[in-house]
Amino acid sequence: MKRKLGHAARARVVNALQDNLENIYGVRTLRAANFLVDRSRLIELRGAERAPEELLLLERPRGLDIGLYIATDVLDRLAEPGPWTASRLSAHCIAAEGVSHFIYVASRATIGRPVSQLELEAQAEVDKYASVLFDLWAHGQRHASPELRAELFHHAQYRPHLDGTQRERYRLANLLASAYARFIETRYVLAGAFEALLRELRRLWRLGASEKLSHLARPLALG
Repeated sequence: MKRKLGHAARARVVNALQDNLENIYGVRTLRAANFLVDRSRLIELRGAERAPEELLLLERPRGLDIGLYIATDVLDRLAEPGPWTASRLSAHCIAAEGVSHFIYVASRATIGRPVSQLELEAQAEVDKYASVLFDLWAHGQRHASPELRAELFHHAQYRPHLDGTQRERYRLANLLASAYARFIETRYVLAGAFEALLRELRRLWRLGASEKLSHLARPLALG
């Protein structure tokens, strides 16, 4: 029987994901767990649950209202530490995408920098790879990076509710992140250059939208 968690336990899962990403990028922002909304609230706001994770944004004259929905079964699967099974990796990627979006939007809003949807999705794709990679590295398994890349980027599936424009944006974000992951794997991961990799990822995170997308696309131009 699957263990069902309470709100506090699920909040700890979200906090752990946020700590992981913020430690990678050397940033600190609002705590995503304080902005979690449950399924009933999501349906009240959106009319339906369209995906297992959603970042809810509403611009007001006084500022930006923000909320984060992550399906309870996703957080339940992540509550217990364990090996990177297909199920655990899937749950991690869903939750990490939502937390990545939250951190990125909250951080940019704090300094008044706009965020494009493609920039947001591409960074989240990189974050999924980086967060799992660093865990593998900590356990002496950094050479599993090629298998991780294949699982994350070559077997991507897109949600059925997406329209053509949205699907193309997700496809392009996947393409950019896949090429970038292959680049940093070759240059840093397989060489064991941990500190250099950390500097590269932190530099990417801080780039503005056009500079970030150009930087991600550079490996595609090099072939």
